[in-house]
This record gives sequence, structure tokens and C-alpha cells, in this order.
Amino acid sequence: MVSEERATPASAAEAPHGRSGAVLSAQGLLRLLLALLAFWTAFSGLALVFFQSGSAATIGGGLEGGQGEAAQRLLGVHLLVLAPLYALLAWEPVRFRLLMWVPYVAQGGVVAVTAFDIITGDRDFTDGALPLIVAATFLVLLLYVWRAARPPEPAIPSPAIGAPPPEEEAAVDGEWKEVEDTEEKPG
Repeated sequence: MVSEERATPASAAEAPHGRSGAVLSAQGLLRLLLALLAFWTAFSGLALVFFQSGSAATIGGGLEGGQGEAAQRLLGVHLLVLAPLYALLAWEPVRFRLLMWVPYVAQGGVVAVTAFDIITGDRDFTDGALPLIVAATFLVLLLYVWRAARPPEPAIPSPAIGAPPPEEEAAVDGEWKEVEDTEEKPG
């Protein structure tokens, strides 16, 4: 008699940590985050280049009138250069890994400069709040995903409680024997 076994899908108990469903990897989250950063940067760049009157919701908020509009357009062009770089990093992060520092430094710079301008009074809080919050959010998420993607550090095995260190002598079967040192000695 032949017993029939049905192939059953992995149950929730067999899934890691008892969870079922899709699991996002750190690499996938980083790619998603970089794609969102590319979109936000392109949006801000286009707003600064073409719509100076509506640029208060972008990184250029607080730069109005006269030379401020020229500064907004200049900043917008630079943001439009960064947006495709972020898109490339999201598309092929391994291939362009040498440029992976750019989003971290760019968002950190925006946070530092915007916070400094708000604290010193050079920029109104209402003009700097949105770019500060958005850049700080991207920076925190980038750092979190970077930290989550790192392999765990190997645990240092602790000796059993009451066990003598390997350098000392140990009693084995009622006789004292010297424990051999397993490390290679230079020589």
C-alpha cells in the first residue's frame, strides 16, 4: 500500500519567529527609501526651478524676492542632479555602492544647516520646519536601515560558570593534567 503525503505549504510555525507573510530585507527597504528620496528631491528641484512662488514647502523655503529666487533656481538645479543619482542607487545599489555615502551626507547637511538657520534666527521656523523634518526623517531611516543591514557581531563565548581558564591546570578523572593551549604560537 502506498501512503499518500500531501505537500503542504510552510505553516506559520515554521516561519522565522512564528511570523508569516512577506518579509522585507534591509536591502529592499534601502532601495525603497532611496526611491522615495529621489522622488522628493526631484519634486523639490522642479518646484525651486519653475515655481518659486510655491517653493515654501521645499528646501528653499524662506528665500524670496530678488536674489532669493535666483538662489532657489540654483538650488533646484542641484537637486535635479541629485535625484537621478538617488534613483540609480535605488535601482542598482551594489553597482553604485561607492556613491552610497551621498544620500547620508546630503540629508545630514540639510538637517545641520536648516537647524542652524532656525536656531540663529536666519530662517523662520515656518519656512524651515518642513525641509528639516523631511531631511531628518530620511536621515534617521537611512541610518536605521544601514544599521539593520549590518551582519550581527559574533558573540564572544563565555566560559561555563566555575570552569577554570584554559591556561590553568584542570582535574580530569582525579588526575591533574595541563590544558593544552589551542592557539598557535609565533615562532
